[in-house]
Amino acid sequence: MKVTLIDHTPDPEAKIGLAASICYDSKTDRESCIKRAAHCKDSGHLATLRFSYASLKIEGISRVCSHQIVRVAHAGILQKSQRYVKETQVKYINPPALDKVDLEHCAEWYRIQMMAEELYLRLVETKQMKKEDARFILPQGCETSLNMCMNFQGWRDFLKNRVSKHAQWEVYAVACEIQKQLHGIAPNIFDGVVSQ
Repeated sequence: MKVTLIDHTPDPEAKIGLAASICYDSKTDRESCIKRAAHCKDSGHLATLRFSYASLKIEGISRVCSHQIVRVAHAGILQKSQRYVKETQVKYINPPALDKVDLEHCAEWYRIQMMAEELYLRLVETKQMKKEDARFILPQGCETSLNMCMNFQGWRDFLKNRVSKHAQWEVYAVACEIQKQLHGIAPNIFDGVVSQ
């Protein structure tokens, strides 16, 4: 799994504080704006966080994980399309729990993945099915990637729900990496999103 910051509001905390200055008729120098942004976040004035955004590329995740991520209502999301992209040499994301499964079931797991990929490719290459229909046979563990864009209020909400001991292991790992990336550009806004 890899998360890469691909775009963001320049000097995001100063932009948030500048936008919020209208609410308080306050100073607009950079230092005051950065302090104000942190204060707005700490005091729950989270609408101010909508004035900065970040776009991230998330790679090497399963479609199981992506299905959980794409439910975020306020995010802009673009995902690798199995309708248009031919899946050759499919990579699978397997749960760590597979390491604890007995050898017989583990071998069957991998055999089913291989058989699904082989059938998919035969159907597509012989033109018996379009990619958009043949993809139905592929397991949800297929690796995918997506680009995701959201304002900082949305990102904080996303992280609050997914940097949690209750989150599914793969989504949790993605969320932790997203938090690291966002903390790098806005440490006062992403300085410890509270997990539930």
